[in-house]
Amino acid sequence: FFFQAEDGIRDSVASRGLGDVYKRQVHGDPRSILGRVGNTLKMGLVGLPSVGKSLTFNLLTNLSVPTGNAYSSVNPNIAQVAIPDPRFDKLAAMFNPKKRTPATLLITDIAGLVPGASEGRGLGNAFLSHIQGVDGVYNVVRLFEDSTVAHSEGEINPVADMQTVHDELVAKDLQGVLGKIEDLERTVKKVPDKNKQDELEVLIKVRAKLQENISVKDCDWTPNDIDILNKQAFTEDC
Repeated sequence: FFFQAEDGIRDSVASRGLGDVYKRQVHGDPRSILGRVGNTLKMGLVGLPSVGKSLTFNLLTNLSVPTGNAYSSVNPNIAQVAIPDPRFDKLAAMFNPKKRTPATLLITDIAGLVPGASEGRGLGNAFLSHIQGVDGVYNVVRLFEDSTVAHSEGEINPVADMQTVHDELVAKDLQGVLGKIEDLERTVKKVPDKNKQDELEVLIKVRAKLQENISVKDCDWTPNDIDILNKQAFTEDC
């Protein structure tokens, strides 16, 4: 989750935090991208139950939270870890600032998701509420064979698992967009408002893409569109 600038400097950019707009210059791609710069990046571990999310959380954070329970993360585990960066250490040694604030990574171990989560199946509501609080996701999929750990869908198929996560997040985003469009349509009919009308037009575009099962992050948006998207809370723009 880094944006590689032409001069070789790497600025941390959250992949789903719809904040500052950057022009991608690498490889001549002129598209505006969705992201924000900050010292703390919030990442969530997502995936189906029993795929190893909590184990991965322990690996990333050097903690020992319980593992092995399909829904061991109903109440998400959260940890903040510093990101080692020799460039930061070198600059700190050169300038000896009064305060040193290294970049950190806030990792959340989110409840397992199953097909139908967008409609409340399993722990879908808990999953979707927790994922809205992060900037990006690590989609954890299972490849290991273990007869003592049942797969929630009956077979080990990482491609299908990734598709399930994608489909459920898109479905939940579509539900939210449909509601917002209805509210805005009523509003602009009563009191014409250019800003509301612009927002409505962008969300209509979003609705069309989501209905095609395309993520917001995979679409081309103008800077004006992104200014409006910044105010929304999508789950599948990670």
